[in-house]
Amino acid sequence: MAIALPDKSSIFNGLAKLPFPVRQSLLGLGYMMVPRRRATLAPLLKIALRDLPRSGRPLLPDSATALAVPDGLCGLTGRLDVQTLLEGYARGMFVHNHVGPMKWWAPEHRMVFFFEKMKIEKRARRHLRDGDFRITFDTAFADVMRACAEPRAGHTPLTWITPRLQRLFAEAHAAGHAHSVEIWRGEELVGGVYGLAVGKVFFAESQFFTVDNASKVAVAVLYRHLQHWGFAFNDSKHATRFLSDAGMIPILRDEFNALLAQHARLPGKVGRWQAEPDLLGGDWKPADAKGTHMQGLLPNGTACKFTALDLLGEHRSNTW
Repeated sequence: MAIALPDKSSIFNGLAKLPFPVRQSLLGLGYMMVPRRRATLAPLLKIALRDLPRSGRPLLPDSATALAVPDGLCGLTGRLDVQTLLEGYARGMFVHNHVGPMKWWAPEHRMVFFFEKMKIEKRARRHLRDGDFRITFDTAFADVMRACAEPRAGHTPLTWITPRLQRLFAEAHAAGHAHSVEIWRGEELVGGVYGLAVGKVFFAESQFFTVDNASKVAVAVLYRHLQHWGFAFNDSKHATRFLSDAGMIPILRDEFNALLAQHARLPGKVGRWQAEPDLLGGDWKPADAKGTHMQGLLPNGTACKFTALDLLGEHRSNTW
């Protein structure tokens, strides 16, 4: 008699019920043992041995020293605080880890959103036009971040949004640097996005939805406000199919750092953000709206040879 094996979704759902530390440790190790990532283990260990003796204080490596394997590893963060977090992002790095010490990363390719290239799906635009959701800024930051970290049905229940990272970003939010967009249906939070503002650059971290299109609405509203408020662009780290479909493009690390040198050091919009009623409708035409455009930031375009889809396929990173 044949024994029916559990399908992938059943396995993931079972793992999601494990205590967080157990689940995170098991899946984090499994993540590193994926064949294309095995070559990253020795360099990771070497960096850890180099930085651990100094990890009792903040560490800020140079993103120009980022490794090729693992793609973009710069070093450990050490004892991270809000000011060090902001400085690290201004230098072209971001924080990411599943298990072990927190680490700074600056991959060779960065997914960047120039606002005029935003592609808003018809259904998301219809939701905005019809006012199907209530939209707020900075009213439930911790709830948005926790929801982004929650296991998602049918997906590996592994998150880089660890409790330690949530505490750090909560401090950044209290200081007026980290922000969220919340999408509500009645009193229920059904979608949202959060990130970090550094000067005139926004770094989107993650998004979630429990109702179809809620996160797409959140992203569209956020980017419309950012364009209106004079932000130069949005960074979303590495490629995903959603980002590709929405209009984001990859640029090279050196190009990204040059843009940061111009715009991340400018006076920013610090403090609690509020949604502007005139910017919540479905009438936004990103290419026609006033604001910074890619042509003004990269007049000769990018030297990156790959599309986002290339970076999800044949030319996929050894890390991401």
